[in-house]
Amino acid sequence: MGRPKTMGGLGFRDFENFNLTLLGKQAWRLAVNSNCLWVRLIRAKYFLNGDFMAASMGNSPSYTWRGTLEARSTLERSLRRRIGDGLETKIWGHAWIPGTQTGRVISPCVAGREKMCVAELFRPNGGGWDRCA
Repeated sequence: MGRPKTMGGLGFRDFENFNLTLLGKQAWRLAVNSNCLWVRLIRAKYFLNGDFMAASMGNSPSYTWRGTLEARSTLERSLRRRIGDGLETKIWGHAWIPGTQTGRVISPCVAGREKMCVAELFRPNGGGWDRCA
């Protein structure tokens, strides 16, 4: 059934990968569209803090929610955060560095600075990156 029609099959796709792709599309919509009605409903049930990328499985997750979280892990590998003012992006906790494989800082975290934000790496006047930080 999974062979191409030209090879005598029915031409069905790999259903597992196809399903994961569709769930990934829904995961992207959950992460980006915060005003849609269905997103607000899912948020109210599964992630009240409003951050889909930090949402947990919960106590009694539906089959769809489990699949969406599985697709989220695939999505996370290729996503990078936009910095903006840098107040919500953790230096060591988020993938924010473009052009790298993981998007994360590879240097070890200094003790006591685990929650340091990217905004703390900016110059106080807004003149770019503070290279001495």
